Amino acid sequence: MIGKLVLTILIFGGGAFLLLSDSFEVFISPYANAASSDIENIKNDPVIQAGFSQVLDIIYENSSKIKLLLSDFFRN
Repeated sequence: MIGKLVLTILIFGGGAFLLLSDSFEVFISPYANAASSDIENIKNDPVIQAGFSQVLDIIYENSSKIKLLLSDFFRN
């Protein structure tokens, strides 16, 4: 119960910071710039693209297996 209360306070406090802070752009700007440059680097790196494609293939294969197992389970 206390954990939920702390989490709620953190969420409301973060929202209040976003709504009421005049310096939010100054606070978040370095992180936003770093994230955008990281995204550009990831998009242009063929090794990362191949790994990401492989992960998506594995997720697709496993989701189809789970779908078949669930359909068999509910059919019986």
